Amino acid sequence: MDKQWHKRVVALFGAVLLIGTLAQAEAVAGEMGHYAPAPIGVRDMVMPPAGKYFVSYDIYYGTDKFKNSSGDSLDSLSVSGSRTFYISGQHGRIPVTITGNLSVDLDLDIDSYAWAPAFLWVTDQEFLGANYGWMVSPTFGHMSVEVEARANAVGTLTIGNISQPFSASKSAKIKDDATGFGDALVMPLWLGWRGKHYDAGFNYAVYLPTGYYDKDNIANIGYGFLTNRLQASYYFYPMENKATAFMITPTYEWHSKKIDEHVQPGQNFTLEYGISQYLSERFEIGISAYNQWQISDDHGSAAVNKDTHDSVSGFGGQITYWPIKKKCAVVGKFMQEYNAKDRTEGMFGAVNVMWIF
Repeated sequence: MDKQWHKRVVALFGAVLLIGTLAQAEAVAGEMGHYAPAPIGVRDMVMPPAGKYFVSYDIYYGTDKFKNSSGDSLDSLSVSGSRTFYISGQHGRIPVTITGNLSVDLDLDIDSYAWAPAFLWVTDQEFLGANYGWMVSPTFGHMSVEVEARANAVGTLTIGNISQPFSASKSAKIKDDATGFGDALVMPLWLGWRGKHYDAGFNYAVYLPTGYYDKDNIANIGYGFLTNRLQASYYFYPMENKATAFMITPTYEWHSKKIDEHVQPGQNFTLEYGISQYLSERFEIGISAYNQWQISDDHGSAAVNKDTHDSVSGFGGQITYWPIKKKCAVVGKFMQEYNAKDRTEGMFGAVNVMWIF
């Protein structure tokens, strides 16, 4: 790529970063966005050579913590009359209502499993001086949600449309689960520029609301709304063999109104960064981190806590092994969330398998 095109790529990367930065400056929790950076490998944003690829993303997310808007764990509270709060997490908000005059301890347990097969095709065509490709990824998943309340007096625990009474000698537990299709990702535009010491990319993608979703359910597989996504990526390689890579990726999302609800989730911005090192032709290790923010208010008559925006950070590592060189790669990745506000805080585990046709 000549210097003129390189300047344009850097400008495009900066534009995506600027969109999130400016929007964040206006922001002061709301619905969460679709994009989850944790399962993605450090080098997954690099456009591979022309060809057809299949990647199987196998993802687990688990949590027993919910953090309020101040970042404190919400595991106990006092109630006089009735109090309702919302647990923000994967696949939406869960309304929890405690009724009575009491002090109550809460236990939360959420487990989510997802399989996302991704089909990639990188062409040998060029557009704007870049290679062009596209990707489609349907998802399938299982989610379970369990909330238990223990109190010093008689009361009622209500989650969604399910209610359970409890007393000082008896706790109340409500559990729900769901299995089915998730929301599908379609990426019709994927551009990649290559240089001796860098790789740069840009893509536009949309998450379609194909997944199982019901606003009255506690557990959902889909999110119930459509998401548009702009994403840029930049990799710097200190050495020509590209064994060492430094990555930074900004991602910006905006969303449609939710199905059967007068709520339009606020926009989201994610910044990822990491380092990858090949120890041999078959082994790679990497560390990565991310910060994710809701950067604008939710809108609509059914929106709650409009002036509070959720956020979370995460860090972790990965190991990649090529059992068949230049044909099949297996990636194991673990990431721990921290510094969450107005949302759940948990951990991700992923095993990803890539096959090159």
